[in-house]
Amino acid sequence: MSEFLPEDPAQLPPERWARMGLSVSEYHEVRAKKLAREARAPSVGDVAPDFEVERLSPDRSRTGEMFRLSATRGRPVGLIFGSYT
Repeated sequence: MSEFLPEDPAQLPPERWARMGLSVSEYHEVRAKKLAREARAPSVGDVAPDFEVERLSPDRSRTGEMFRLSATRGRPVGLIFGSYT
């Protein structure tokens, strides 16, 4: 994180600073929010938090069938999160 948003904004290249379009105080606010969010996020290798989601049919309609991550414990699972719109 520190390499992407250094504590001292003067360490950022001028072109990046210009693209962000933030004041120094806004920069510090954005950086603090990102650091706080990252502190709560699991690290690589951590056990994923359990969750439950509804399965969709191949045509993406709702099925009413639920999937719980903890039901797959001990088996490899690939999770892909994103927006496919």
